[in-house]
Amino acid sequence: MPDLAAAFARTEAKIGADFRKGMSMREIIRRAEALEEAEGPAARPPAGTAMAAHVGRAMTTKYRARQAALYGLVA
Repeated sequence: MPDLAAAFARTEAKIGADFRKGMSMREIIRRAEALEEAEGPAARPPAGTAMAAHVGRAMTTKYRARQAALYGLVA
């Protein structure tokens, strides 16, 4: 989220403190840009990926379909 990161960097400059102890947001942005240049843009894994690693893909698909039906979500 480049816009949010830039806003944090501006705030960090105003208050004179690092975003994380020992690492400024400007450094985080620089590292993210270098990583994106080397490996391409970051992509979010498909929904349910972490759950499927624990309970299996079939059970995850069933659970997500039930949540979609109950709450009107996109499966």
